[in-house]
Amino acid sequence: MKNVRIWIKGGLLFVAILAAILVMTGSGIASVEKLWTEKSAVAQSENSPVGGTLFRNLAEKLSPAVVNVRSMKKIAPGYGDFRFGSPFGMPHRSPSHMRPHDGKSHGSDKFRQRGEGSGFIIHEDGFILTNAHVVEGSDSVQIALSSGGLFKGKLIGMDRVADLALIKIDAPTPLPVLPLGRSADMKPGDWVMAIGSPFGLDLTVTVGIVSAKGRSLGATPYDDFIQTDTPINPGNSGGPLINTQGEVVGINTAMLQMGQGLGFSLPIDLAKKLVPQLKADGKVTRSWLGVSVQDITLANKESLSLTVDQGSLVREVVADSPAYKAGLKKNDVIVEFDGHSINSSRKLPKEVVYAPAGEKVSLKLVRGGETLTMDVILEPFPEQIMS
Repeated sequence: MKNVRIWIKGGLLFVAILAAILVMTGSGIASVEKLWTEKSAVAQSENSPVGGTLFRNLAEKLSPAVVNVRSMKKIAPGYGDFRFGSPFGMPHRSPSHMRPHDGKSHGSDKFRQRGEGSGFIIHEDGFILTNAHVVEGSDSVQIALSSGGLFKGKLIGMDRVADLALIKIDAPTPLPVLPLGRSADMKPGDWVMAIGSPFGLDLTVTVGIVSAKGRSLGATPYDDFIQTDTPINPGNSGGPLINTQGEVVGINTAMLQMGQGLGFSLPIDLAKKLVPQLKADGKVTRSWLGVSVQDITLANKESLSLTVDQGSLVREVVADSPAYKAGLKKNDVIVEFDGHSINSSRKLPKEVVYAPAGEKVSLKLVRGGETLTMDVILEPFPEQIMS
């Protein structure tokens, strides 16, 4: 997509027509203690008007739990710039006069480059969420608290696909936390607030609304961003998007390079699905269904004599995949996954992503005008395909 800056690295899975749909496993989730709270200490009365002192009170109460994330990397001179995931991560380059221009490394000299982003504390023991692109490729991570404290951060886990990272710091006393809300409850027009470090300006507060939900930027099969007009800039990456109840509903992740008021946040509901695996395993294990799908168009509806207007049209079934073993065929139209309606090819991965590997799920599909139901047992995604 033109003019879109997203900081999930390229080559991420199977995107587009020949993609095999990936899903997240739920292995280990039940056994991991929840790291976050879900009740805000700053409750808003239903009759409280937006404006006045509302956002001022929220900023005052919640800012102490927002942090500055500083990523450091040593580089050999002459090898260009190390960019922390892109402009949204605030790269700091070594001065040009300190870098030889012959493209060669000179001895063991190293220069440090710094990337900055934002994050927020979700557990008083020092667990912090941010974007993966803020810390990916770094040799060390430093966390600066609003109180002035500076701590070495340990990367507990990272998922490049969702652009999510979990960091841990060891503080001598319990830390303030941000409660996590439900992004599913947010609707276009709802007021939201962002706190972060745009251009290194710590604890900058901006306000806007939810502009839309379910936005795809084309990076993965399950892009599902919250779109907001809340001003966010380079350095806001990893910071919280907060509702009027003082709860985090999104993680600020991307923006349109040439647009104004076009920011995108990772839904916190997805982050809550991933955090237990990041803490337990340091990564997210995914499973696959093993089909490539597309939307139903007027052309393929007529050419294939399809009897439905909406669903995920199967264009390919990967050999020996869970879908293949269950009996799915080319030109089947998947209209329901595990009880959830599927009205487009984009919706299928978003539903599948929460199904754990090894679990039996039910598919409803239309084949030759006949509605069928079949069970599929999802399997871990093959390593050779992921690489």
